[in-house]
Amino acid sequence: MKKILCIAMVLMMAIGLMIPAFGSAESVTGRSSMYVYCANGKRLNVRVAPAVNATLLFRLENGEKVSILEDSGNGWARVSNNGRVGYVKTEYLRAQMPAAAGKQNSTFKSFSAKVYSTNGKKVNMRVKANVKADRIAQLENYTAIQVIGEAGDWYKIQWANATGYMMKKYVRS
Repeated sequence: MKKILCIAMVLMMAIGLMIPAFGSAESVTGRSSMYVYCANGKRLNVRVAPAVNATLLFRLENGEKVSILEDSGNGWARVSNNGRVGYVKTEYLRAQMPAAAGKQNSTFKSFSAKVYSTNGKKVNMRVKANVKADRIAQLENYTAIQVIGEAGDWYKIQWANATGYMMKKYVRS
């Protein structure tokens, strides 16, 4: 009998040690915002409904901040990011920004600037420094922005409580 109890205790301890490896997601209950955590440079799918087979709305980058609108209670949360709303798996949300995300060149000095378009058309502000990335907004010529970083031919900018990217050729200080 002692042998069976001992084996049962060892198994329960082993299972208890394995649980954190499988369930490392943080609770979204009571939180107003969290950060996206995706390993290996992948992006987080944001869906129209709380299901893996629901229509994909857009994707979020590692380290992006989201507002928690609702905890669905089934491993999903309804979130908002730059005015866009959808559902994400809570296992990819963290209370703290992931260590590798959001690092800027420490020598970069932010500055105020304006959107500049030679043809007067609106200029795209995107979620990523890529012309194929989702568009956050289209900004009018001469709109005031804050430049907070750079990535190649792109500036990381802030405008109207949103953070995104704009090609350098459309920014004038």
